[in-house]
This record gives sequence, structure tokens and C-alpha cells, in this order.
Amino acid sequence: MPSYERIVIALILIAIIVGSVFLIHNSENQLSKLSNAGINSLANGGSTQTNSPIQSVADCYLQSQGNESRIYVVSANASYGYYPYPTVTFPSYFNSNEKFVAENGEPCVIINVTLRNDYSLQYPAPNPSSLNNNSTEVYVSLTAQLFNNEGKVNSADITNAGYIASAGTNSAFTSLNYGESTTVTLYIATSNTNVTSFQLLPRYIGAQVPT
Repeated sequence: MPSYERIVIALILIAIIVGSVFLIHNSENQLSKLSNAGINSLANGGSTQTNSPIQSVADCYLQSQGNESRIYVVSANASYGYYPYPTVTFPSYFNSNEKFVAENGEPCVIINVTLRNDYSLQYPAPNPSSLNNNSTEVYVSLTAQLFNNEGKVNSADITNAGYIASAGTNSAFTSLNYGESTTVTLYIATSNTNVTSFQLLPRYIGAQVPT
């Protein structure tokens, strides 16, 4: 084979090698960009939209019917999440078609509230029980109103969805004796992700079980 043909073949091989190296390097850069984009997307819940932070509540007494109660809010923290329980229709014994009270997986603001009962025998709770005047047990039913920068947020309390007993117990409901603390969880259904704050609203506070 003449020397000039060898030179041509060598140049062609060199060009192929250089081109292959360039293509491999470019592909690696593209994969790196895609990988980083995927990580950033997951960090933001798969979306570039971020949920606004929700202000917490702590160290205050619940306001009930315009007065300060003795049910102390140790802490109340809210986060965005989803209703974790089975879908509930209302009423369950009636032809409700597909009118959901609460649907599994629907978006919610989830509020965890730690309460302490400061009602005592010397400072008794409202709605005293005639059956046991020596008890400091108090029943508390609690809901919440959500707010954003424009005012009230359209939402629905689905905490005890489908649990039909009374207006008082058809929400977050608990009982505790003097000095005891407990934590309740509220599920407030809303698709809004611009919630900035919330207000805790007692539906009932008293020494008798609400009827």
C-alpha cells in the first residue's frame, strides 16, 4: 500500500477517534444535566411550585365563645399533606352517588395540636356534670380556619369524616384531666398551597360529653 494511502487512512482513523471522544463527552454532560434536573424536581415535590410556609401557634389559651378558656395550646404545627384514611361518603346508608365527604389521598393541611387541661376543681370547666362534681375531666372538640394573604381560605374539616354523633364530636375530639396533655390531629381539606396561617376554633369545651 502506498505511503500516501496509509497517511489518509491514519487521518480518517484519528478523525473517527476524536469525533467519538467528543460525542461521549457531550452525552455525559447531557446526562448530568438531566440527573440534576430530576433531583431538583424531586426536591420540590416534582414541581417548580413551592408551598408557602404556615405559621405555627404555641403558648396560648383557646378562645371559646369570646372568652379565654383554660385549655392551653402547648404547640400547633401545620404542614401540607394528604388525607390518609379510606374514602368516606355521606350518608353511608343513603344513595350518595359519588358525593365524597373525604376522599383518600385528597390534599389537606394537617395540623398537629398539643393541648393541656388547666381546668381544676377550683377553676371548673363550663357545662359541669351533675353526675360527678369531683372530676376534672374536660371534653374538647376542635377545628381550624385557614388563611392566606388575601383572607380566609376555602376549606373543609374532614378530621372525623362520616363520624356522626354530634356537632361537637364530628371533628378532632379528645378528653383530658387536669394537668394532662394530649395531641390531636386535624385534617383540613384544601387544594390551596398558599396558606400562611390558621386559627384554632373550639366547637365545644365542657365537663359533659356533647350531645
